[in-house]
Amino acid sequence: MFSKRVKECVIGLSGIALAAGFAASPVVAGETETSDPEITWMPAPATVVNPSVNKDLNAWLSYRGRFTEPSVDQHLDDPILDGAIDVHAHYGPDVYDRQWDAFEIAKLARERGLRGVVFKNHWTGTAGLANLVRKYDEVPGMQVFGGLALNATVGGINPQAVRYFAEVEGHYGKVVWMPTHDSEHEVKYLKEQRPYVIVSKDGVLLPAVLEVLDLIKEYDLTLATGHVYAHEMVQIVEEAKKRGIDRIIVTHPGMGPMFTYPTIDQLKAVTQMGAYAEVTATELIGRTREDVVKAIRTLGPEHCIVSTDSGLIGSHNHADALVLAARVLREEGFTEEELTAMFKDNPAKVLGLPVVAAN
Repeated sequence: MFSKRVKECVIGLSGIALAAGFAASPVVAGETETSDPEITWMPAPATVVNPSVNKDLNAWLSYRGRFTEPSVDQHLDDPILDGAIDVHAHYGPDVYDRQWDAFEIAKLARERGLRGVVFKNHWTGTAGLANLVRKYDEVPGMQVFGGLALNATVGGINPQAVRYFAEVEGHYGKVVWMPTHDSEHEVKYLKEQRPYVIVSKDGVLLPAVLEVLDLIKEYDLTLATGHVYAHEMVQIVEEAKKRGIDRIIVTHPGMGPMFTYPTIDQLKAVTQMGAYAEVTATELIGRTREDVVKAIRTLGPEHCIVSTDSGLIGSHNHADALVLAARVLREEGFTEEELTAMFKDNPAKVLGLPVVAAN
């Protein structure tokens, strides 16, 4: 049982709190004493939408165990690797199987002549990882950067997550992706029941998206459009340009309809605004080769970037993937100057790095 003295303290504190509540929320004209006071410190509505029944849990579950046969390093060599930058490099450990960790990827990239990599994880930021790789993996001169994908695991379109990412020690956070596997578009296209992230409502970009764009500008980061609807991608690029963002990547627009899948006219519009269309090695090596090559020709190599998107068990390692992509493009008639633009110069520009003249 409480003592009489404790009871008196509790009652006294309760009275102070009650009085403070009345003082903070006075009754105004037209408002009754039972009206809820306006709360101005609450955050903006969440951009993560949770279904009433979550049957599919999370996006990564469908990838577990899908790939079991590791790839073999082909030790491919090619002048295209000398100074190349991979702006889309996946690594392990992750929530599903990846073949190489970040240290192994950076070391291999350095040995094969790459200038830089951007480490991407769909579920967490990698700015701190980039710092550790630079510090401990003996890759002098390698430009190792981190990324942040605004999926459900980081709170969706979360300005605070972007602020933290940009201010991590070393300041190697570089690329911010709009939602990828948790985008509303991908989840609904796959007809899955799991949390997803929205970037617009009734055709209008959410205020949180605009705040994130302002932060990308403030911290001098690079925007990547993720897996949003094609019309949302165009809106995001337009708003980014209004805010003075010049470094924009349209995330692998030719990979398929479950990802951002714009028309060629939409792609022309955003690349003419200064965005770069990303082409992955997987697209060039696989069944989408013809369509992707056609898109590059239509847009012009000066508006395109080649990355790997490698990292899964069984995928080509990042250096081999770039060489195989370059071989395909040569077979299709692209010049060495055009390859240099797509593998080296444009990736440097979109990351805010100086373009290095060819030897």
